[in-house]
Formats: sequence, C-alpha cells, structure tokens
Amino acid sequence: MKHLCAYLIFWACAVLCFPAAGFSAKDIEILGTEAIQAAEKALAPGTVDACLTNADSAMLDGHSCRILLDLFCRKEHVSIGQGSLLMVHRAWGMSPWAAFISQPDSETLNMVLVRITCQGYELKGPLNIRVNKGTDFTPFNQAFGKEAFSLVTLANGWADKVPPAMLSGSLFHDHLCCGVFTGYFTVRYILGQFPLSKAQSYMYIGAPAWCQDDLIMEMMNLTPGKHGYVTMAYPWNRAWTTADGVYQNLGGIIVRKDGPAAGGQAWVLSFDWQWEAFRKFAGLGKEELDWRSSPWLHAVYNRFLSQYLDQPEKFISVVKTKTLKTRQDVDALVQLGANPLELLLGRDASWPETK
Repeated sequence: MKHLCAYLIFWACAVLCFPAAGFSAKDIEILGTEAIQAAEKALAPGTVDACLTNADSAMLDGHSCRILLDLFCRKEHVSIGQGSLLMVHRAWGMSPWAAFISQPDSETLNMVLVRITCQGYELKGPLNIRVNKGTDFTPFNQAFGKEAFSLVTLANGWADKVPPAMLSGSLFHDHLCCGVFTGYFTVRYILGQFPLSKAQSYMYIGAPAWCQDDLIMEMMNLTPGKHGYVTMAYPWNRAWTTADGVYQNLGGIIVRKDGPAAGGQAWVLSFDWQWEAFRKFAGLGKEELDWRSSPWLHAVYNRFLSQYLDQPEKFISVVKTKTLKTRQDVDALVQLGANPLELLLGRDASWPETK
C-alpha cells in the first residue's frame, strides 16, 4: 500500500509540473479558444473591439503560437486590416498573452489580460484603462504586472486613432511613450523637406538617440544591417556648445547620400518639445514633470501632439547643413571613433565631459 501511495503521488506531481505528453498545436488552439471565451465573458456586455498580443513570436512547449492570431481574427472587430489586431514586439519564445479591449464609449476602455500556459490560462481584469490627466497607474500595475505600461499606452493610442505608421512603430518599440511619437514628426519632416531623387538614399544618425529612433528605423526602413541607421551615445537633453554658438534640443542627423560612391548632404536637426504649449493644453502649472511616477503624461502629451500631425515644422527645424563632397566625407561621419556632431557643428571643448 505504501508503494502504491508513493506511485500515485509521483504521477500526480508529474501531471501538475509538466505539460501533458503529446502537447501539440491543436492544444494551443483549444487553450486559445477557452481564453477568448473567458475574456468575452469578463468584458460583457461589451464586444471585443481590439486585441494586443505577443502571439506572433510566442512559443508553448516548443510550438509556435501563431495559430492564436487566426483565432483572434475570428472576432468581428479584430483584424490586421482594421488596425485592431496589434502584434506587440517581444523577444522570441516567450509564453503567449493577449489583451482584449472593449470600447463602449469615448471615456471607457475596458481591458482584460489573458496569459496562456500549457496548464491553462490566467485572466486579469477587466479594468477601465482610459488614461486622462492624473490617472493613477497603480491598479494597472497590480493587475497586469510588467506589461501594464506597454499595453495601456498602446491601447490608448489605438483608441485615439493615431496614424497607422505611428502605431506600427510603437508596436515595434513595444509601447507608445511620447518619445516614440516625436519620431513621427521627424520622419514627416525628413520626407517633406529632403525628398529622394533616383539613386539617392537616406542614412540616419541618432546623435542624440531616444525612443523616436525605433519608429524612424521602422517607418523609413533604415536599419543597421542595411547601413541606414547608426546611433551614438549622447544625452538627448545636452546642448552642443562651440565657439560659434550653442545648439539646443538636438534631434538627430539625416544624411541624404547621392549614390554608393558619391557624397551627399547632411542636416543636423533640432526638436522643440513645445513644453509651454503642452502645459497649457494639459492645464498644468510650472511644476516639474515627473514622467516616471506620472506615466499618464505620455498619453496626454500624445494627444497634444496629435493636433499637429500635418505640421512637423512646428517641432522640427534645421540647425546646420553641410555638403558632403565625397563618399569619404559620408563615411567619416559614422566610421569607428567618429564624432558626427563635431564634424558638422564644430568642436565642443567640454565634450567628453570629465567628472
């Protein structure tokens, strides 16, 4: 009898700790269907209007979870074409999750988060995640954990109907902070002011670089692997000071190359965050803006920026233009050990700063 009890205990532990033998893609489909049904029940009486998920790159027991994308698209309002199936960029091989959104009115954005494992699913919510001035993220963090900021900002961007290119770049960045939003203006400015002719191409130098660079790379298809994007370690809020002037609010460098073996043109950009206009828009005083402890600022600032989607020149300007006569001049900006700010603006005697 003792041996029988030990045998039963062993197999009970095995069932609890390990996936059932023969776990397959069909099991993922079954789990996904159950998760959707649970989410719909939690959101009732609303409908599922959007879905954010990492299913594109997720894995369960060695199986791809992309079948979940097909399941999500069976909901009437959820599809890639409608811009309501939002595939959030995550590292390959993580366990799948999906956040289902219901938007019954302009001030309500209900969300449930479902995490799926081989043993079943876990559901959190629903919570109204519509962000306004002063919204406390504590309940979101408690319910959704480390995914909270990412899902809440992306869902609010979707609800605010930000441009598809903006939302796509934000999904690549994995959240929609105001730093990503600024990249949309940078791209619109570049394409409007410095269009390409045949044989020309762009190279962008993130000096300084911030969250906008992920959107710039995605929206303009400029990647390091194709030699279209380079970044430099330089504080985005530091001025570059030379004997000839002080260059504030630097916003990156765009290079338009004339051809593989030719020179081109380089423009050093500036980004004006329009802080005073934002404070007026948000009804804020002179208090310091604490972006880390007041994450609602990102959603509200994004709405401020959304007023000017067709006016990138309100935020972007050129502080210096330089003609690059040869291919060597282009290469000098990005070769190992290069300082493109010094080459284009002149020497800043205090850089690198010593402590």
